[in-house]
Amino acid sequence: MNDIAKASIFYAMTLAQSVAVALFVTPVLGQFAVALVMFTPLISVLVMKLVITREGYRLSGWSELGLRRLGLRQWPIAAGLPLLVLVFAYGVVWSLGIAEFNPSGFRTDGILDILLSLGVTLIFCFGEEIGWRGYLLPKLMSLGHRKALLLSGLMQAIWHLPFILFTSFYHGEGNTWIIVPLFLTTMTIAGILFGYLRIVSKSTWPAVIAHAVFNVYWNLFNAMTIAASPLAYEYLAGESGLLTLAAVALSAFILIRRMEDPRHGVSLSTDLPNRALA
Repeated sequence: MNDIAKASIFYAMTLAQSVAVALFVTPVLGQFAVALVMFTPLISVLVMKLVITREGYRLSGWSELGLRRLGLRQWPIAAGLPLLVLVFAYGVVWSLGIAEFNPSGFRTDGILDILLSLGVTLIFCFGEEIGWRGYLLPKLMSLGHRKALLLSGLMQAIWHLPFILFTSFYHGEGNTWIIVPLFLTTMTIAGILFGYLRIVSKSTWPAVIAHAVFNVYWNLFNAMTIAASPLAYEYLAGESGLLTLAAVALSAFILIRRMEDPRHGVSLSTDLPNRALA
């Protein structure tokens, strides 16, 4: 079975699980189902490794997931870039009066609560990223790195759609015909950011960190924001507003140019090896 076939089976299973959780689990568990669905990519990886390809019965069969290598050099980018994106988006809506900056939101959360939230969020984001960047992205690299990065982002975005379309717990505000295109575009381009970290570091951990940090920052900035116009706020800032999209697109452009610059010596091999902790 070639890599594209493996990627297709993995994705079909993961998307089917997302639809099932949105339709059948959400009515029972409510908003908790949004967190639960983040483990479906991990479940699909386990099924692929242990049932379909049976590669998981050899230690070497897990090496492609990029878990043994820490990718420490990319951790500052993973932690800092999401903050820059959200500072830009929220800073603009605060400055224009679309939303009001509410510093008491930070004091309410507290540093300890933020750290605890980050710890829990890392676990859930690991459930996603081991699938998207650990398993799927290497399988798509035979298409070329640009196509692989964008396609992995688009596939991840589509996987979220059942919760946007069938539940009220995820992007419940606003017109679906506006929210969905914004979300799909932002997430597709964000695939370059997360994929850059995976390719450059040869590790999945920087992508896990970036994903978790973005979610924690997003919740924190929401707590520090009082929206004068909730719809305008949803369309401009947040996870996939126009301003967030612009910042993500600029970041992606810079990172992919850096990745392709031969002076930086980044290997764009279709193989993403994982041989040691580093």
